[in-house]
Amino acid sequence: MKALMGLIAVLSVPLMILNMLGGLVSGIWLAILGDWSAIGYGIFSFILSSWLLSFAIAPSMLLVVAATYFLEKGKTFWFTCFGALSGGYVLALVTVWCCGILYLFMHGTNTSSFIPRLIWSYGVAIGPWAYMASKDQGPGNQGFASSLATFLAELAYITIMLLVIFSPITLLGAVKVFGGFMLVGLVVQMSLAVLIQNERKKFAEQSAL
Repeated sequence: MKALMGLIAVLSVPLMILNMLGGLVSGIWLAILGDWSAIGYGIFSFILSSWLLSFAIAPSMLLVVAATYFLEKGKTFWFTCFGALSGGYVLALVTVWCCGILYLFMHGTNTSSFIPRLIWSYGVAIGPWAYMASKDQGPGNQGFASSLATFLAELAYITIMLLVIFSPITLLGAVKVFGGFMLVGLVVQMSLAVLIQNERKKFAEQSAL
C-alpha cells in the first residue's frame, strides 16, 4: 500500500498538468484545424456524462448498501462478495466509458487531427470521473476507492494513447489493457476493505477483554 501511495504521489503532478492543460491545448489545436465536430462532441459528451454516469452508477450503490449490511453483521464473506461486485461494476463502467470515448474520437480521424483528438478524448473520458471523485464523500474507504479508480483510469488511458501512437492496437486490445489496470484497482480496493474489516474485528475482540 505504501508503494502505491508513493507512486500516486510521484505521478500526481504530471497528471495534474495534463488534466489542466491537455484539454485547453488540444481544444485550441482542433479549433485551428477547424475540427469543430470533435469540439462539439467533447463538450456535449462532458455535459451529458454528469447525468448519464450518475444514472449508470446507481446500481453499485445498492451493492454498497448490501455490503455495508453484511459488514455490520460481521459476515466477512458476503461483505467481500458484494463489495467486489460493487467495485467491479464501477470499474467495468469506467472501462466501457473510456474505451467508448476513445473509439468515438479516433474512428475515422485523419493525420492532421490525430494527436489533438487523442489528447482531447483523454479529457472527455477522464474528466467526469475526476470530477465525481473530487465530490465523493462516501463512507469508509469509498473516497479512496474513487480516487484510486480515477488514478488508474488516467494511467490506463495514457498507456493506450502511447500504444495508439507507436503501435497498432484494436478496440478489443484497448479494452484488455484498460481492464488490466482496473483489475489492479479492484484487487487493491478489496484487499484494503478486508484489511479494515480484520482490524475492526481485532479491536472489537480487544475491547471485549
